[in-house]
Amino acid sequence: MAQEKNTEENTKETPKKKSRLVFFIIAVVLLFLGGGGFFVYTTILAPAPTEEQEVIGLPPAIGEIFALEPFVLNLADPAGRRFLRIKIKIELNDLTAVERAQRATPRLRDSVIMMLTALSFEEVMTHEGKIRIREELLARFNVILRPDRVRNIYFTEFVVQ
Repeated sequence: MAQEKNTEENTKETPKKKSRLVFFIIAVVLLFLGGGGFFVYTTILAPAPTEEQEVIGLPPAIGEIFALEPFVLNLADPAGRRFLRIKIKIELNDLTAVERAQRATPRLRDSVIMMLTALSFEEVMTHEGKIRIREELLARFNVILRPDRVRNIYFTEFVVQ
């Protein structure tokens, strides 16, 4: 009798273990199928990006660069001992804008000279001062080169002594 009870208990435990094993195998298979389906969708079936999405992701193209001759200027210093040496490059949209800038070079240079000689050493030396100079020159150049637009101004050399 005792053996019959043991055999009955063993047979009852075996289906429980088998059902857990089957459940575990089904869960693993579903997990692999879900991962495989996600992989196939993202690599093969994903829609191609539209032109708008591609254009938005691109960085803006660099325009044409026009270099002004270097400037060596006296700063507005009572002792008259402070000098500024600066090289400026202007970024424009296209080659026709560069041609117009070449024709307007005397006006551009005059604008730079008149603005920078009115500044003091303290105004020129700070980082904020250099940003202010760039913004003001950008505004002046845009007025001179109208209708062309100056994209940016680069200081390739900026030495104060």
